Amino acid sequence: MIITQSIGQDIRSMEMSLMPDIKFQCANTTCLPFISVITTDIRNCQFACLGQSQCIAATFHRSTSNCELFNNMLSQNGNLLGDVDAISMNVISGTRFPPAAMLTSSNTTTSTTITSVTTTTTESTSTTINTAGSVSVSTTRTAYYATDDIFINCSTLLTNVTIQITVSKTVNATYSGGFTTFPGGQINQYYIDNGTDIIYTWTIINGQTINCTISTYQIEAQYQLVGTSQPNNVDSYTIILETSSGGTTVNSGYF
Repeated sequence: MIITQSIGQDIRSMEMSLMPDIKFQCANTTCLPFISVITTDIRNCQFACLGQSQCIAATFHRSTSNCELFNNMLSQNGNLLGDVDAISMNVISGTRFPPAAMLTSSNTTTSTTITSVTTTTTESTSTTINTAGSVSVSTTRTAYYATDDIFINCSTLLTNVTIQITVSKTVNATYSGGFTTFPGGQINQYYIDNGTDIIYTWTIINGQTINCTISTYQIEAQYQLVGTSQPNNVDSYTIILETSSGGTTVNSGYF
């Protein structure tokens, strides 16, 4: 399965070994994850690890979709515990290549290799008042599956996040899922299908703030197709970001 993502011209790659039905756990703080995010599947948990240069291992919990990233275990293999709900992954030493995030994932039964591929970044039109973060977008298009992705570079505290992706049903797209690397418990995600479009929406939960614990956040709309690829420039997005200092950025455009 080929997956492409892009942020400008930055590229990252790495190779991971998989350990099904295993999680990392021990009695001391060196086994605590340095970050936990909600991801839609194991693949996106791998992407989350790839996006954090200090990540050396990860555990994905199937029932909760919780992805735990680890950076400071003296002995990864010595801190393993059986858990049928979990799958753990180690970054194979020497295989990580910086910098940041254009990916192709190729799965086998014993390991997952994430290698690099260059794709085109779509320019967005924007109206900016005190920039809250730079934005780039990318797409994956096949005859049966597609994704629209937004990448937000976060450098200052965000007090409001409202993101909407509108997917045209011109070639009979159907909702497949949504994904974000924003922290769990801080962003609401929902969608509606009005017969003409599928509208994906992500909004910050009242009272929450985004502290930029990672430098780039990703939002992805996923949908199925029936044998005809989604045309370019029919899916659209709107992004509203507000900072604690009162700055607001509004971005809109097409994939």
